[in-house]
Order: sequence, then C-alpha cells, then structure tokens
Amino acid sequence: MGFQAAANLKGSTRLGNYLRKLRSGYGYSLRRVEERARAEGGEIDNSQLSRYEKGICYPSFDKLRVLASVFNVSIQSFSDVVDLEIFEELKPESSDPRELMASGNQAMKDGDHGGAFACYERAIELLLDERGSIEARKMLGQVRVTQAAALTRLGKLALAEQELRAALRAHARLDPTTKIRALLSLANIHADLGDTILSEIEAEKSSRLASQAGLERYEAMAKHTLARVLADQGRFAPAVDRYREAAQLYGNCGEAFEAIKVRIGIGTCYIDLGKTREGVRMLRSALADAKAAGHRRLQAFAWSSLGQAYYRQRDTDRACGCLRESDALALYNNEKQSDILFLNAYYEWKIAGDADNPTRERITFGRLKALRSELERKFPEVEAFDSYMERGCRHA
Repeated sequence: MGFQAAANLKGSTRLGNYLRKLRSGYGYSLRRVEERARAEGGEIDNSQLSRYEKGICYPSFDKLRVLASVFNVSIQSFSDVVDLEIFEELKPESSDPRELMASGNQAMKDGDHGGAFACYERAIELLLDERGSIEARKMLGQVRVTQAAALTRLGKLALAEQELRAALRAHARLDPTTKIRALLSLANIHADLGDTILSEIEAEKSSRLASQAGLERYEAMAKHTLARVLADQGRFAPAVDRYREAAQLYGNCGEAFEAIKVRIGIGTCYIDLGKTREGVRMLRSALADAKAAGHRRLQAFAWSSLGQAYYRQRDTDRACGCLRESDALALYNNEKQSDILFLNAYYEWKIAGDADNPTRERITFGRLKALRSELERKFPEVEAFDSYMERGCRHA
C-alpha cells in the first residue's frame, strides 16, 4: 500500500498505536504534543491527535509532517507503518516469545520476511509486557535486532533504524554478539541511506569489537560492509582489500552465501578499476555458484552487475540480455527486489537514451519513477536519477 492509498483510509489502527508509542516514549501528554506542534509551525489539537491514535481518522500529509518534526522521525516511517498492516493477519497466537523468535528465524531463512516480521512483532509485544524481568529485557534487545533485519529486507529502513536504536539504548543489557549485530546493522542501513561516513565509523567499531571477542563471522560481516562503503565512496582499490579480508574470514566460517556476495563485490570493483575482463570472469563464476546454490537474489545481483559491465563496454545487446535475466529473478514470492530492479531500469534507460529510442526511454523512465518511490536506499544511480529529476523540476 502506497502513501496515497494510506491517506484515503478512514483511519489506521497500526498508525494510531505507533503515534501513541512515540508520544509515550517522549513522556508527552496530548496537550503537550499540541504545544510542540504549534512550536513547529503546525496546528494539531489534542482531540485531533486522540482520534488519530484511536484509528478513527488518518492525518493529512501536512499533519504528518508536523508530527514527524515533533517526534523526530521521518515522514516515510509513517507510510511504512501503514504498509505493514498487510502482515497483521500473519501474527501468530503463540504466547511464548522463544517459540515466536524461532518461528521468525525460520521464516527469515525461507525468505518469508513478512511472516518473520509478524512473529518478531508478536514476541516484542509479549516481552514489553514482561520487561520487569532481567531475562525478558535481555531477550527484547535480541528480538529488536532481529526484527530490524526483517524490516530491512522489507525495505522499511527508517523503522529498522528505530528498532536498532531502541536496542542500543539498553546496551548494558545486550550480550556482545547482539551489540555487534546492532552496530553492524546500523552501519548497513546508513550505507543504504547514503551516509557513508557514519556507516564507516560503525563498521570499524563493529569489526574491532568482533575481533576482540573472537567472533570471526561478525568480523567478516564488518569487513564486508567496510568494503561496500569504500566502493560507494569510489575508493575501489582499498575496497578490494577489505573484500578479500572478508572472503578469508567467511571461508574460515564456512559462509558460502556471503562469500559469493563478496566475489560479486570484487568483480564490480575490478570493472570500476578498468580490469573489465577479470571482473566479468569473476561475476560469471559467482553467478554460476549462486545458481547452483539456488540463491535467487544473488543471481539477480550478479546478472545486474554483468549488465552494467557490458553497458560500460558498449555491448548493449549483451547488457540488455543480462538486465532482463536479472529482472526475471528479482520478482519472486510476492516480494520484489526494488533496488536491483531500479538498477536494471536505470541502465535500460541509459541504453535507450544512447540509442535515441524515445519510446523505450519513456517506458524505462516511468519504471524508474515508480521504483524510486519504493526505495529508501541510496546508491550512485539513485543519486544520479534524483539529480536529473531536480534539474527537470527547476527547468519546468
């Protein structure tokens, strides 16, 4: 459900609960929110807010903008909360948080991220009711970090960041592994949002803590994130070094899936460094392994990376063939990999423009606009498209 569709609702119980949770988290009364709204240049009286919280009516965009300022959250988080209502019916009736967490973990392995989200949310609700116990408080942090992973897979980065920050606020009750996981997840989210400096700091800290604790798998993940951030910054040679360090650590841990991702990363860096033949060879090798293991997202990512490589070689026929293969794999099980689909559409758009094919260019441009509205993640192609749109608006 998009933001506009949500605005047409009479009200949203989930959004109401979210607003109530934000208000109670700040310790605000309804009247206090009214005062803060006025200070932010808006008007939301306490009776209006009460109706929003009860799900009787839905706030206008202007009201949501004011509430976002009052509670220091993004407007996108409100839209995301409403979007998650489709998973409400998947919420299990179990009253055992451990059982729910195990079910959520299995759903994540199966690629059912919506089902995992529903299990984790139910577990969090139960643990919040029991948070007086030490065990419940400790487990709450673990579930929040895992819930953030499900939200990230669903493309709800703002909500995932909130869960992680809630977990880290109680860092004294987090075991070392959970703390490292939380920091590492934040590093990846900030990388997705284009904040590479903050991401680099968090990934470095995660790597250091993991090394001190002897947790090779998490040290590998931290090195992997660092490599990705360096590549996003255009520092391809040091990125390759970090990727290789991550590959060595993943090999020690038997993490075949992540090792394939690393090889795709190295392949794309080689291409950016001008080592195109070597990069394409590595991407094709990683693609073959991803296919043999049945990893659809990795296959889609590898095909997309190959498409970009051939585009740079001006081999547009091969590039388009690779991008189409990627598109077919990026739509699966009612979930679409919007980031990969955006990349594919972007390079198809560029190819259409280079070929002076206005019909194809309009079609791919329409796809890009639709996919951009679904993305919180930022990478160079997103920023280039946003700049193009901003130039168009200024010149309109």
